[in-house]
Amino acid sequence: MRIAKILFPEGTGKMIKAIAGILCILLLPMFTVWAADDVTVTLRLDRVEATLSDTLRMEIHVSGSRKSDAPPFLHGLESFLVTNGGTSSRMEFINGKVNSGIDYTYFIQPRKTGEFKIGPVKVNVDGKIYESGSQSLVVRTASQPGSSDRGPVFIQASISSQDIFVDEQVLYTLKLYYRVNIGNLSLGLPEMEYVSFHQLGRPLEYQSTDEGRTYQVLEIRHAMMVSKQGDFIITPSRLKLTVRQAGSRSRLGNSFNDSFSGFSSNRPLTLTTDPINLHVNPLPKEGRPADFTGLVGTFQVASTLEPSSLKAGESATLTIQVKGRGTVNRIPDLDLPEMDFARTYSDQPVLETEQSRQGIRGTKTMKWALVPENTGEYKVPLLSLSFFNPETKKYHVLVTPTHYLSVLPGKSEESVARLNSLSDKNNTGGRTNNKEIQQLGEDILPIHTDAVDLSVPFRFLSMGWVLWFVLVGPLFIYLMLLGALRVQRLSPERLAQSISKKAFSTLKKRCQKDQISYEDLINAFKDYLNDRCSLSIGTLTADDAEKILRDQGVDAETAKNMRSLVQRFETAVYAGNHFNDSDAVGELLGLARVIEKGIS
Repeated sequence: MRIAKILFPEGTGKMIKAIAGILCILLLPMFTVWAADDVTVTLRLDRVEATLSDTLRMEIHVSGSRKSDAPPFLHGLESFLVTNGGTSSRMEFINGKVNSGIDYTYFIQPRKTGEFKIGPVKVNVDGKIYESGSQSLVVRTASQPGSSDRGPVFIQASISSQDIFVDEQVLYTLKLYYRVNIGNLSLGLPEMEYVSFHQLGRPLEYQSTDEGRTYQVLEIRHAMMVSKQGDFIITPSRLKLTVRQAGSRSRLGNSFNDSFSGFSSNRPLTLTTDPINLHVNPLPKEGRPADFTGLVGTFQVASTLEPSSLKAGESATLTIQVKGRGTVNRIPDLDLPEMDFARTYSDQPVLETEQSRQGIRGTKTMKWALVPENTGEYKVPLLSLSFFNPETKKYHVLVTPTHYLSVLPGKSEESVARLNSLSDKNNTGGRTNNKEIQQLGEDILPIHTDAVDLSVPFRFLSMGWVLWFVLVGPLFIYLMLLGALRVQRLSPERLAQSISKKAFSTLKKRCQKDQISYEDLINAFKDYLNDRCSLSIGTLTADDAEKILRDQGVDAETAKNMRSLVQRFETAVYAGNHFNDSDAVGELLGLARVIEKGIS
């Protein structure tokens, strides 16, 4: 808009904004109709294991429509207490495409233990029913109150199975239990030969109980694989953190003081997990297929041939997809044998991997172009793939489905036949009426026989980046010179004063963005202090914020409130929480207004 103000008279910018707003309003229903053409429903749980005392977050995402005829119909929740967490609609413009949707949030609490299948969810959109997939959930009994107290902070490690096979993918789960303010988390995983870890998504945060006490839990999951057989001891993981306490007296009472007597503000702490015994079995030799390539896990294969009927000389595409969970990076490139009836052209295979709470999954897509040369009905060769399934403890062989290709006579065959006929006629001395071409004269204007003669002088000036440089370059240089003159006129003192006056308005603009995170709010307030007080803070902590504000003449209560707010933001950042605090921006701006009046 600054450029618009320079290029257009006063008021033109407002007119452009008004026109753009009217166009958006007129086109919005059109976009909504486009987005509703393809409706999908997705069900998500924040975890797959819980106890009777836990509350889980369940999200239902409807993409392709911003409204539904009725609330979602939920299956499989008869054994749960369900609380509605709210509804929100969204519309996104990504690469010129419109993506609209509506999100439903529910909180569920189990009433009994067992294994449950939650879903599918049914949503009615424009009179049509759409369904989601299902999610599995295991509910265990919560730990009973005991005489021992582990303290306000402790960590646990577990694996999904302690008796596994070589290269089998298992889940290594770390759970940090805490009921005090913590920060500055740094995790060190076991460093062991033949053992690899891959983190699965962002950490989860939820409430749970242990020994009858309520804790906040930070859960981090990894996919773990061992590439050698034998008995192993998974060495402890180490988590370094800072326990934040305002003084020696804790709001948790004597339990905190007894377990961590002498704790002071920002005391460093290192937690370690217990070692875990692990037995790794070798892959069996019995029943091993000859083409086995070391693929371990659970896999499926699917294939398509499109089109299945075509004319000679045309092209059909054979697509084979191998997908599953396990050592997906070892899915081999399948070789399609040569075929007598068609020429084949292979495409570059594509491997796509994704991470979920259940492990690493992958899909490998292989494509071939088939160009038949003769008419007839042909069978496409079958392809096979073998893998070892740790669940069944057996080798399995996947075979692609059978495909038939129907080839009809095409224009290419008729054209080849005519050319051959003419060639035979010429070779046998057939008569022809062609006469020798004689030149009778020349045209008045010269006849160009080479494309070079038609070239335009200085053609490069009207092509590519040169054209844009010629058109936009003078304006860009003018704006640079204008800005340089304005900066030159400002002395360092006046420049600092100008930045200081605009500090609050800059903070307000940054906090009013559509997509913002807790880390963005901390950085915005840090930059506000730098601009307002002519500082050069690199990293801002809650304690730093309080000290700086007091040094600048802000009253102690306001400085303390800002320290608590920044500390709350820091905890959310360390826990990996998404921004869901609607009051956070208002609290930050409200305190900033008070600070504006208090800074001396």
